[in-house]
Amino acid sequence: MKYILIPYAALGLVLSGAIGVQWYCDGQEMFPEYYGSPFIFRQKSLGSSLTYYYGIAGLIANIAVWTLVIVILRAGLSKLIQRSGNNNAFRNIYSGLAGILILWTTLNVVIDYIMLGRGFKEGLNYWYIDLDKEAKDRGMNCEGKWGLFRK
Repeated sequence: MKYILIPYAALGLVLSGAIGVQWYCDGQEMFPEYYGSPFIFRQKSLGSSLTYYYGIAGLIANIAVWTLVIVILRAGLSKLIQRSGNNNAFRNIYSGLAGILILWTTLNVVIDYIMLGRGFKEGLNYWYIDLDKEAKDRGMNCEGKWGLFRK
């Protein structure tokens, strides 16, 4: 079961923008904001402030990165619980944190589903988002800034 729940929790961390990069672009034209964690996976729609478009490849790559981070943290917490003699307090805290992550992910999936842009083609939801190509075509200069809860 943990092999399903860990990537699911990673999905929640990616979608929430808990730790991520927001890309700002300067130039002559209006340009959408892009979000990554660390790979770009979401772009804000210029047509509606409550719509986002997603790139599947970036989303999968980010889930893989965060799954690895969670697996490493889980291994460390498991060793800590074992060294404490399987202390019930530590086990309860661990289970509580896992439950909170699952609820957090479910909330983020529901919210992002509501805000999901319609359509599947380049420029909308697509297999990938190519910020470098878009910026070069429009003569934009883009810079990413790391931060917490950027959405």
